[in-house]
Amino acid sequence: MTCWRIIEEVGLASDVHAQPMLYVSERTARIVDVTRSALVLGSRQRVGSVDAGALDALNAELVVRRSGGGAVFLYPGGQMWADLALPKSDPLFDDDIRKSALTVGEVFLRLFSSLGCEELEMHTGGLTGGDVGQTICFGGLGPGELTLEGAKVVGISQRRTAQGVVFQCTVYIRYPLEETHLLMSGAGINLPEPGYALGIAQISDEFGAMTEAEARTRLTDSFIDALNALC
Repeated sequence: MTCWRIIEEVGLASDVHAQPMLYVSERTARIVDVTRSALVLGSRQRVGSVDAGALDALNAELVVRRSGGGAVFLYPGGQMWADLALPKSDPLFDDDIRKSALTVGEVFLRLFSSLGCEELEMHTGGLTGGDVGQTICFGGLGPGELTLEGAKVVGISQRRTAQGVVFQCTVYIRYPLEETHLLMSGAGINLPEPGYALGIAQISDEFGAMTEAEARTRLTDSFIDALNALC
């Protein structure tokens, strides 16, 4: 049974973030594969904190999303980026920001369990990470996000309007530590030590043996199955 409209897009992160609520009129999973690397800042971050030289060297676009939190580096084929849209009329919609994020987190727990990754834990408390978390998304935790032995594996942010809510979710194949730290080296904080974030290929031998394209396809297909368990 399918209870989600599934839209798979290939394009620029800037184009997707320009219209984050595009599909909020109907329960929708918008799964995006970027065609160009991008550093996506949270709505409250300063563009001036980004290393412009590193941005040019990586041929990455700079994007500011309309949801909060820290920076996320995206690259072609390197992650599963899924925006989950719920209109206010949807039975899954909840005005409680924390509670609704936990519902999304349960989807990801189901996803990872189906892939043989049973040891992940969901963060149920408030925001953690202080300045680091506000600078680099995967350097802090919010409700619904998943960790493995303290390393963040799933990132979730929310955008809410009068129409409904969109959860912007990211799971990496391999976490882009070097690129993220190069880009945010001028942010004026002590960047976290390696190991604070991981991709699925770094925690699963099965995924580690796959190409990024194979891993992303498997991850996406299994994610859609996990979503439809909410029907």
